[in-house]
Amino acid sequence: MAVGLVGISALIQELQAASTAWIVGQSHWSRAQQQAVASLHRYLESGHAADLQQARTQLDVPLADLQARQALERQPPDTNAARAAFLRGGNARGDVNRLILSYRYGRDLAYFREASQLWRETDSPLLEIAAISNELEQRLSGGAIPAQDAARYERRLQQLDLQLQDTARGFSLALVNMSALVRMTTLVVGALSVVAIAIVAVLLARRVRIDLMEQETRFRAAFYQASVGMLKIDSGGGLMEVNQALSDLLQRPREQLVHMHLRQLLAEGELVLDGEGEIDWPRQLEAGELRFLRADGSLMWGRWSGTAVHRGKQGTSIFAIVEDVTQNHVLARQVQHHASHDVLTGLINRREIERQLELALQQVRHDGGVHALCHLNLDHFKLVNEAVGHAAGDQMLRAFAEHLKGAVREGDWVGRLGADEFAVFLAGASQEEARRVLQRVIRTLGQASIQFGDDTLKISCSVGVVEVRADTPDVNWLMGAADSACYAAKQGGRNRVHCFNEDRLALDEHRGEAERLRRVSHAIADGRMLLYAQRIATVGEPDYLHYEVLVRMRDEQGVLHGPGEFIGAVERYGMGMSLDRCVLSMLFRHLQVCPAHVARLGLCNVNVSAQSIAEPGFLTFVNDLLERNRTLAKRLCFEITETAVISNLAQAREFIDAVKARGCRIALDDFGSGLSSFAYLRQLSADLLKIDGTFVRDMQTDPVSRATVRAIAALGRELQLEVIAEWVETEEQAAQLVEMGVQGLQGYAIERPQPLERITQTALHPVRHDTHGKWLGRG
Repeated sequence: MAVGLVGISALIQELQAASTAWIVGQSHWSRAQQQAVASLHRYLESGHAADLQQARTQLDVPLADLQARQALERQPPDTNAARAAFLRGGNARGDVNRLILSYRYGRDLAYFREASQLWRETDSPLLEIAAISNELEQRLSGGAIPAQDAARYERRLQQLDLQLQDTARGFSLALVNMSALVRMTTLVVGALSVVAIAIVAVLLARRVRIDLMEQETRFRAAFYQASVGMLKIDSGGGLMEVNQALSDLLQRPREQLVHMHLRQLLAEGELVLDGEGEIDWPRQLEAGELRFLRADGSLMWGRWSGTAVHRGKQGTSIFAIVEDVTQNHVLARQVQHHASHDVLTGLINRREIERQLELALQQVRHDGGVHALCHLNLDHFKLVNEAVGHAAGDQMLRAFAEHLKGAVREGDWVGRLGADEFAVFLAGASQEEARRVLQRVIRTLGQASIQFGDDTLKISCSVGVVEVRADTPDVNWLMGAADSACYAAKQGGRNRVHCFNEDRLALDEHRGEAERLRRVSHAIADGRMLLYAQRIATVGEPDYLHYEVLVRMRDEQGVLHGPGEFIGAVERYGMGMSLDRCVLSMLFRHLQVCPAHVARLGLCNVNVSAQSIAEPGFLTFVNDLLERNRTLAKRLCFEITETAVISNLAQAREFIDAVKARGCRIALDDFGSGLSSFAYLRQLSADLLKIDGTFVRDMQTDPVSRATVRAIAALGRELQLEVIAEWVETEEQAAQLVEMGVQGLQGYAIERPQPLERITQTALHPVRHDTHGKWLGRG
């Protein structure tokens, strides 16, 4: 009943708030309408454009409300359009949802129906005023209006103003009547609530009397028949009563238990005593798990909870419940072991390896010294899986793990990073010492073999070694360095050890990259990534709005950083997908609130990194965005670099096919930078080619670059692909590119990057056609 009353009260308050919102909105509407008519009167007298602009600005308020109502009367209602229109109409952002809901579901109720009808009657006069403003502008642009016509306009505007004011007063009166009806409903509901609460209080009093009589009976039955252990203790700790369940848990007869003290049931250290040696009941009764002693001396973990019951002159007694959770502790230890160990080999897993490395790093920073981390990778393991089977591969991994465990000293550890990658930590060992140990491991490994059925499997591995020193940046860098050294060992011919050696300058560079990566991560989390955009001019269509979205970062001191300062670190350390998710989310949020801009937008290019292309979860993220914003799909073009395509061809094709199915377009960025560019076009369904900017930059001085640009332009024409040139920085370059058949131009010669808000909030304008008219098609 309480929940119901609260719900009704909340609904009534919401209705009252909605009524207030409508009254406030009507006030904005009426004031703006009157000011619009007054401004048109002044414009008719003075002919000043400022008066006309003011009239239109004021007229936008009631017209926006009209658009909002029409959006809500569509089937189905367009709530997004209505919300945007209500905001343009000067309504408070917090009231917009109330206006939408109340109009959708209440416009045909009581006085609201009358108000809705009166609102509709204002449409024709408002539209006529708007038409008069356009007509006056046209006539005054040709000279002064004859006095007779001016008087006619004055009379008509006055008539429309009076008509709208009468209708507005009727609308306001209907809203006031609706508000009065809500207040009356509130009073009635309040009175009914008081009566209902009084009835409930009487019934509750009767029920309490009956419950008190039955309580003791239920308690006794529950105490002795419960499946968990229960006991009653006096204030000194002596057991007064116990049930059979506790007797079974502790494997002691009930008759024995009632003559025992609590300290005899608990393991040493579990009984909490105060300064006088008495039981400290407030602390002892805190819920937790205690160790109990069974009759045979074994331990039982029991979940303990108790409460003190004050019985007046009879003193205080303690009622407690004990539940056997011994099995939970066994399972917890197993889960903890599995969380930190690899199931197949029994070695610690990557998570535990990183934890152990963090501890080792803290130790060397505090105490000094040096350790060695070794990254081991089995050679040709994939071939074993494919040729002999995964069972053989698993046997090889287990044998290799056992071999490593037998080769290290006490204090060292071995872990499995995943797949065929392992880590060995040699405490107190320098790089050279670790090299000697691992070379010995490799030699002994070469003498061993594994028999699997009729197949004899030989094991070899490549090893990378890096020192753990006080100046090591962090665990991520440490593991990356070990992995890099292992890769170098594989590149050097496999079955060998390679030590990671970098000079101090390179180490400082790694630290700098780690710091840049940290700043990017914090900027994403704090919302300090900014979107910029650079126009792309379309030859022959100077009014076509096409731009590429770029990203900037504002640091904690407010300084703006270009992508060249952080993109390299982002891509090297696997953070590309996080940045791509951030950029796409910001772009979609921004365009959602700019419907007028989206309506005139031709194409918006946004970059996608190779890391995102290779991750299936990113495609799911993009599909979800496009599903929730279907109108944006046709105006979106994903730019994929050629290197991303070449390194992840299958994933790239899957991504391209998926987004094109939703209406998006695909541009191959930096086209021509790789040797396989032309060959990969046959396997990809691209729409645009963006010529690598280095060719455009050098084409006036380098014949090869000029020929490459000309060939790509010709290829685009042949395959009916739009070709765009980047890094266009001079008029001469632009003219030459157009001559070669390039359809799109992007660079400082066209327009410098600017905040995305500046493009989306300004009117559409041609791309500098005054100076570029010849090559844009305006000459």
